[in-house]
Amino acid sequence: MPKEREKVKCKTELEFITEVADDCVANLKDKDREHLIHNPYAIDYHFSYCLYIRNHYIHNRDFSDVDFGTEPDDLSSEIIRMIFAKLIPEYDFDNQFIENLFDDKRFIQLRQEYRAIYGDYPVAMVEEYKEGISFEPALFMSEISSSNNVDIDKEIEVSKKNHEKSCAHIEKLLKKLAEKVWRLDQLRQTAEECGIDYEELIPKIQEIQKILFEDREYIPVEVCLLPYKKAIGQKRYIEYRRRLRKLLEEHPKLMEKLDISYFNDRVLAKVVLKYRWPLGLLPQYQDDEVMVRYSLSHSGEAIEFASKRFQNNREWVKFAIEHSANGTIMYLDCMKPYRKDKELVYLACKVERWNFVYVDKSYRDDFELAKLCMEQVGNLNTIYEYMSARL
Repeated sequence: MPKEREKVKCKTELEFITEVADDCVANLKDKDREHLIHNPYAIDYHFSYCLYIRNHYIHNRDFSDVDFGTEPDDLSSEIIRMIFAKLIPEYDFDNQFIENLFDDKRFIQLRQEYRAIYGDYPVAMVEEYKEGISFEPALFMSEISSSNNVDIDKEIEVSKKNHEKSCAHIEKLLKKLAEKVWRLDQLRQTAEECGIDYEELIPKIQEIQKILFEDREYIPVEVCLLPYKKAIGQKRYIEYRRRLRKLLEEHPKLMEKLDISYFNDRVLAKVVLKYRWPLGLLPQYQDDEVMVRYSLSHSGEAIEFASKRFQNNREWVKFAIEHSANGTIMYLDCMKPYRKDKELVYLACKVERWNFVYVDKSYRDDFELAKLCMEQVGNLNTIYEYMSARL
């Protein structure tokens, strides 16, 4: 007999959110508390801490007597924000500016960098900007959805204006915070100490600034010194490379925004060559056996970006096929010469049955190959319509 679910007695959504948040905070371990304070980015917790909240406080409760919305994802999102509000002094739960600010990943990264440099979070700066903005009165979504006497179009317009005003204010804060974190005067001093012309760094500094304010990605400005390995010394070089490597591991697409000269460093290159597409952006490695093998070992389809001598070598092609588990390698133009090669065709279809669609049409009547493809599990794609009428 299923266990009877506990009835929720809270009269409002805010009361319920507060009650759950209080219980969560009371039961936090010190390391979890510190982690939440250090990374108060709500979306990061959707499938972790918020999943726990949904299972422990929402899915097992009876909401039949309440008058507020009970969608689990929405509630857990509000609860995690209330938890932040109880842990972080400058985090006001019902403040749109604060919610938008802490939903901006750039702020979270700059906030963490600021603490690493100055020993504390930029509380005063956030408070200053929080006090410097006001909004038109607007209803919460729960109030809009639960009332029949609301001018929805008006509320949407007010909400849009408030959001635009908040975003513009956030950009101003981020520029000021970035200045504090980047410390360009100190960068100039480091460059001069190392015998580097600061004027040469300006284009790379501007590139990093553009990435933050236009592409919305944060990069430590010190990485612009990486091309000067001998001048800055081994200790600085390793530290700056470590910081860029960490960012690339989390956001490999960042490499598309950076000058490819950064990736002359093979350690940084290997971080991104785990994916298929970067080999196409790094011509310095397209004929490098060690790096091509490394790239193919992670994604065989990267062979389309390797030099012709690899594409024309059957053993390299076989190696690429063996490591193409996440894709249909036979559709690539460079694989045309191998679509009749029985060993490679069988190998490709064993790795991924959808390759059957791209191999030579003579194989569409091959019973053993079709059987090999049809026996595979875990892939919803079917080759049935591509088999011969006889099969």
